[in-house]
Amino acid sequence: MSPELPGTYVNLLVQTLQQWNVSAEQLLAGTGISTHHLEAPFWYIDFNIFNYLLERAILLTHEPAISLYLSQEMKVSCYGHIGVAAKAAENLGQAIKILEQYIGLHCLVFKPKLNIIGDKAYLYFYQPLQKFKFNNHGVMFLVLGFSNILKDLAKTDLNIHIEFKQPAPTFYENNHLLNCSFNKSYDCLIFDRKLLDFPLETADSMVLRLIQEQCKRDIEKLSLKQGKINSIYSQVKQLACNEENIGSLTLKQIAQKLHTSERTLQRQLTNEQTSFQNIIGEIRRQQAENLLRENQLSIKEISERLGYADISHFSRAFKKWTSVTPKFYREASLK
Repeated sequence: MSPELPGTYVNLLVQTLQQWNVSAEQLLAGTGISTHHLEAPFWYIDFNIFNYLLERAILLTHEPAISLYLSQEMKVSCYGHIGVAAKAAENLGQAIKILEQYIGLHCLVFKPKLNIIGDKAYLYFYQPLQKFKFNNHGVMFLVLGFSNILKDLAKTDLNIHIEFKQPAPTFYENNHLLNCSFNKSYDCLIFDRKLLDFPLETADSMVLRLIQEQCKRDIEKLSLKQGKINSIYSQVKQLACNEENIGSLTLKQIAQKLHTSERTLQRQLTNEQTSFQNIIGEIRRQQAENLLRENQLSIKEISERLGYADISHFSRAFKKWTSVTPKFYREASLK
């Protein structure tokens, strides 16, 4: 299962592409994401889909510097109440510490870390998950975007120098807006350490205290969620999802892969208030809805991929889940 990123990144991308008259529908086509998602107050997107959307945005606009334009739209509000806490901080250093401490609540694949060396402050950016790395466009967007966040918080130019591990992109030679170096050891922002004491106009101690309490509660919720990710339920679901034809693996085969007995696995799933059939049903429903929205396979092909004997069995199951037929669901999602 891929990690998730704040959906506000996609909102920013949609907003940015308006400069090239590229619509949200054009950008999101085939991803299973609808324009209704963009209206949500805070939502999440699959990590791999976001990487894909960056590449697609370049193809649609013929603009290789899309990450630069996107980063200029980045504001601290993209991180929800964590952004509110950062804005309420007393000074820039405290705001950075808040982002450093809590940003993992919304973005597990991208971690900022502040270090002080001599008279310079170094804000490093790490990608801690080995299997999930941003493409070069994503790294530029997030690092440059963070630079823009700091400027937005301070309401002044901080004379930040930016270093990237990646080679210089082709568009950089023709762009004089960036104070960047490439082929370095780390992705990081470098600025005068004295700027950490720079007072913020938006400082509010009461708001900061209240929002930090909310952040702490969110950490507790995240711990519970991560516990669920490591549960037997999630392990079984991931193994079943890895099969091309959903339902082709039996409970006995899943148990063998988990090095346990079929009876023990059944008991563990019961303890987590679920069953193997419930998990297969969840997977089939999620994949059915995604495939119907993508509109690339016929309903018969979707039925076969999900392991149903025929379309009628699939239609009955889908109507039980959603109260509508697959055909109606597809037509409604394409309007």
